[in-house]
Parts: sequence; C-alpha cells; structure tokens
Amino acid sequence: MLTYKNTSEIEPLESILGQKRAIDAMEIGLKIDNPAYNIYLAGESGTGKTTYAIKALKKYASQKSAHKDWCYVYNFEHPREPSVIGLEKGLGKVFKKDIEKLIETLLDELKDTFESEDFEIGKNQLIDDYEIQKDALLKKIKKYGEEKGFKLKNSKVGMVFIPIKSEDKDDDDSYEDSEEFYKVKRELENMAIQVVYKIRDVEDAAKEALLELEEEVAKFVIDPYIQSLTEKYEEYDKVKIYLNNMKKNILEYVYLFYMDEDELKDKYDKDHFLKYKVNLFVDNDSDKNNSTAPIIVEMNPNPSNLFGKAEYDYYNGNVKTDFTKLIPGAVHKANGGYLVLYVDQLLRYGLSWDILKRTIQSRKISVDTQTSIKPESIPIDMKVILIGNNYTYNLLYNYDPDFNKYFKIFVDFDDEMDKNECNEEGIARFIALQCNRNNLKHFTYNAVKEVIKLSTKITGDNYKLSTQFNKILEIVVEGDAYATIRGVEYVDKEDIKKAIDERRKRLSRIESKIDESLEKGFTLMETQGRRVGVINGLSVLNMGEYSFGRPSRITVTTSPGSKGIVNIEREVNMSGPIHNKGVLILGGYISENFAQEFPLSINAYICFEQNYGGVDGDSATGAEVYALISSISKIPLKQNIAATGSMNQKGEIQVVGGIVEKVEGFYSTCKRKGLTGNQGVIIPRNNNRNLVLSDEVNEAIENGEFKIYEIDRIEEALEILTDMKFEQIKKITTEKLREFSNIQNKIKE
Repeated sequence: MLTYKNTSEIEPLESILGQKRAIDAMEIGLKIDNPAYNIYLAGESGTGKTTYAIKALKKYASQKSAHKDWCYVYNFEHPREPSVIGLEKGLGKVFKKDIEKLIETLLDELKDTFESEDFEIGKNQLIDDYEIQKDALLKKIKKYGEEKGFKLKNSKVGMVFIPIKSEDKDDDDSYEDSEEFYKVKRELENMAIQVVYKIRDVEDAAKEALLELEEEVAKFVIDPYIQSLTEKYEEYDKVKIYLNNMKKNILEYVYLFYMDEDELKDKYDKDHFLKYKVNLFVDNDSDKNNSTAPIIVEMNPNPSNLFGKAEYDYYNGNVKTDFTKLIPGAVHKANGGYLVLYVDQLLRYGLSWDILKRTIQSRKISVDTQTSIKPESIPIDMKVILIGNNYTYNLLYNYDPDFNKYFKIFVDFDDEMDKNECNEEGIARFIALQCNRNNLKHFTYNAVKEVIKLSTKITGDNYKLSTQFNKILEIVVEGDAYATIRGVEYVDKEDIKKAIDERRKRLSRIESKIDESLEKGFTLMETQGRRVGVINGLSVLNMGEYSFGRPSRITVTTSPGSKGIVNIEREVNMSGPIHNKGVLILGGYISENFAQEFPLSINAYICFEQNYGGVDGDSATGAEVYALISSISKIPLKQNIAATGSMNQKGEIQVVGGIVEKVEGFYSTCKRKGLTGNQGVIIPRNNNRNLVLSDEVNEAIENGEFKIYEIDRIEEALEILTDMKFEQIKKITTEKLREFSNIQNKIKE
C-alpha cells in the first residue's frame, strides 16, 4: 500500500471496488434502450450493490430528459373514462393553474356580464317582442269571437268562449240550442287551439333567441380566454381537444356560472364544477433538479404503491370516486426514468409481479380503481432494476418463463476480490470515506493493515479480499468507539483488535458453553495418546453471523458380516444427503484397495459421538476412513492429531470449507486440555491458501507448539496418524478383511 500516517492524508474512495464484471454488465444494461433489457442486480448483502446502482442510475439519469408531467382531466365525451394529458416536465403545474384561473375568471366575468344593463336590455327586448306577438294573436281571436257573438275568457282548462247573449237573463235560450250556435262555437274553439300552438311556437322561438343571446354573450366572454390557452398549448393536440370540449360544456351549462350560490346548491349537483378541475397526476417539477430522469426506489411494492389507486368517498352508503382522486404509483413516477425494486419484497405480492410484467410487455399503465371509472392508460418508458440474491435469480429464471424475456441483463456482484496493492489501497480509501462521511476518527496505517487482515479472513483465502463492506464498516465504527474510550486522536491497531475480540465475545455464548463442557469432561475428547477406531474429526457450527470450529469424536467398530458400512447417523435420520454420499464412498475405496481377492464381508458402524444436532457435508470422509481402517487393522491412531478432508473413491483428498474455523477450533481444544507440542491438524494440501489463521495460532505454529499437516492422499494421513508405512498398514488391513470373509463364508456354509 501507499505509505501514509493516517487515512486523512489519502483521497476517499468514490467508486465501487472489486466489481469490474458487475460494472461492465450494468453499463451495457443502462446503455441499451430496449424494454426487454431490464436489469437484475444480484449479490451478497453488504457488497455495495444498492449504493452502486443508485450512483450509476444518477449518472445516466442526468443524460435523459424525456420524462413528462401527466394530468388526468374530465372526459366530456365519455365521462366514465378520464383522459390523460402528457406535458413537458414542469408544465403540468402551469396547466393546472391556467385551468383554475380560467374557471375563476369565467365565474366572475360571466356573472357580471349576465347581470349587466346591456344584457338585461337585450333580454327584455326579446321578451317584449314575444309579448307583442302573443297579444296580437289573442286580440285577433278575441275580435273574431266578438263578431260571432262570443266573448273570450281564460279558465283553468284554457281559453273558453261564452255567448254574449247568455249574459242577458231575459233573452230566449233557443239560440244556444241551435245547430248554428254549436257550429260557430266549434270553429272558435279550433281557432283557439291553433292560437295556443302559435303562442307556444312564439314562446319557443323567444326561448331559443334568448339562449342564442346567452351563447353569443358567453362566447364573447369565453372565446378570448380559450383562444389564448389554445395558442399557449399549440403543441399539445389533446389539450386543444380538451379546451374545445370544455368550451362546449361551459356554453351548455352557462346558466350555472351566473346563478346564485345558494340556488346552485339547492337545485344542481354540487360537484358539477369538478369536471373543470385538473388532476396533476405526476409532477416532475416538484424536484429541485427536474432536468434529470426520475429514480424511484419503492421499498413496499404492493399493488397500490406500485400502480396507483383511487381514493373514495362514502355518500349515502355508496362508494364514490372521480378522476380528481386518482393517486399515482411508483411506476407512474418512474416513467421516463428508472424504477428500483427489492425482489424479496416484490415477490411477497404476487399480483404486483404479474402486473409489472404486463406493464413491461404492453408499455402502458393505468390506475385500477375497482369502480365504474376507467382512466385512460399512460404510455410507459422506464427501466426496471431488481435487486436481490443469486438464489432468487435462479428460481425466477428456471420457474418463471417470462422472467428472461424482460430481464435480460444479469449484474452479478462478487463477495470477494483479488488481494493486490490496488484493492488494498481501495480499502484504505473506503475507510477514509467512511471516516469523513460519519465523522469518525481517522485510521493509522497499522489500523488499516489490521482491517485488511480481517477482510482476508472473511473470505477465508489468503489471496482474496472481501467486498462485503458492511462487515468492514462495522469494525471501522466499533474501532472508532474504542479509540474514543482510550482518548486518542486516531484509531490504531489495538483498537481494531479490541473491536474484533469484543465482537467475538458478544457472539460466542454457545462456543463458551461447549468449551465449558470439554473442560468439565462432559464432552469426551482426547488430545493425547492413541486409540483404535477413534479419531478427532473437525466440524463447523454456524450461529447466525458467527461460526466456529470444534473437534468431533468419530468412532468406528467392525466385525465380520454382510451389512457393509453402516452410517449410524443415517439410521436415525440425523445425516444429510452429502454425508450419506461420503460414507458410501468409503466402501468404494476399501473395496478397491483392500478386497480385490475376496468379497468384502464386514459389519462397520460409524458414529459421531455425542452428536445431538445432526451432521451433513463430506469433509469428515477422510477422518472416517482412517478410523475405519484402524478398527479393521487394530492399529491405533494418534489422538493428538485431528483430521479433515473430503475424499473420493480413489483415495484423493479434496478441499473442504471452514478450514480456518476447524484448525482454530482444535487448537482451542488442545490449549484448554494442555498444549504438548505434538498436536496438530491434517488438512488437504489445496486448502493451504485458505489458512487465514489468527495471530495466536500462527505464532503457535511458528514456535512449534502446533502443526499443520498438508496431504494429497489418504495414505499420507494414515502414515502420519500411525507412524507406519502404508504398505504395512495395507497388508495388515487386507489380512483382517480376508479373515472376515473366511468367517462369513463358514457362517454361510
């Protein structure tokens, strides 16, 4: 690394570290403008994938500016299907205010106009003309009736004619009974009916003229404002259509604009003027920097949060909603930009996942109101970024046929990186960044080296560094706390060691209980002497984020028989499939190396003593075969040497996991029972690079107090455990198995 006194002297890390493959994949995914090329970003927690994703999206979002404002407005032609209008970002708010101002202005000016003296004069003129025509018709029929001897009177049933002579009581009634009387009366009644219809026609013509006058006057007021807005939004055809339809509707209901408020409430729907409102559905001007495409991270992707909803009112027991109550979802807000979702949260809502796929496919989205209104769909242009793990990716890829259609870019974050000067310097710069960002004490050079050692230990590989920066950050924060307790200016090596040790103490309750059981003799374990058919295997116990190794006593008993190798754990359902496979491999190795001249006739019982929690994995197969051969040959094995390693049927030793925990676990046991200088562990040679041991164990190895034996084959381990050549062991074992075969043959005979 670069030489420096503390991290305040170096430049903080601003880029992602150790993820070139993932960065290249992300870059190409963001550059491809295709609706099928959405991104699945996978990796272990704490590798920085979310932080990197947001940073990368901000970079590309600054290069995009095609996102729009979206408004829902009343559809005057189809009232149950609200129309959507897309406007240049920032213009939605202006459009909403323009329409509000228009309606406010028209309410004032139309009321003033229709209450003006000029309008009243014109209106009265029309009414007077109607009255003159009506009077003329009535005078004409009245005069004609009088000429025929009848007088016109109004009654509840309409106009009636009464004979003039009938008013003189002394006259003879014979005329009223004559045929001529009834003929004249019928003629007058028919004329009266015709006059009534003519009066109605005149009245209708007067009303029509009055409406035309109102419309003409209203147009005179409305047209300049509508024309002004039409010119302002000349580029938007849907706005012009909306304004034109609004104008027609206002003219149709112009009387509502000058009606008294109380009268309006009593006689008409109070929500009538809602149709003239604008629902600013998506407002991209609300952000300070509205020139960049939106980046929406939805933490709770239920259907409503993702795809919008409609609010409701309860009116007389009924659910009521309208276009002004439509609420956008994350998809609407991300339109023209990027939508970031956590896949584990998304898949909790099966409906959300299905609708999201349909949205990507159709490239449009509406709002499911679950009521009678059906808002117009909005065209969608966005890129979806799913953040999850590799396991979920494999499940979706294999079991959802649509997944690969819509998420063609896989960004795979690694949990480790090469251990080189560049990456070590990167960790130092990461620490500098966190110190500046979180107001922590800066780290000395030696403290940084200690953090790098921890990073290597996390990977379990001497040639790798961890990219799980959340674990590194935890130690950085805790190291700062212990430096504060010491009252020093900088975090030093001893503070990091203290933080690591204290973290181990906090998480090691179960480990302490097991150690206590070993010390008190409750758990049988020998670290000295020799035993036939007994060996110390090594296992790893995982307790959440903490894991530790402990030896496990493996015993094998054998006798002549035909049962073969019996896995006692399997017989009681305490063995996993991988361990079962490993035990079966033992039979293959024994048959090939010791029973080529006679049938293998053996009863062998393998057991993990004092195991109450089950066992799985094949890392103990090496130890099991050593104990098996020991039990058959009666050659004792050293108890001061534990063994781990997976084997194949040819006797080759294969690498295993958790090698550090296993070695340190047996060292801890030997230390508690007393180090003798001849204790150690047999491990696969290829696991050498994984020995990222603690300083204490390394020091014990350097001082000769503890040994590591690296092997490639089973034969090497047997020689170490018995101090005998394998040829001699093989000869003795073969003879014993021959004896078993002969005994079994005699039993059969």
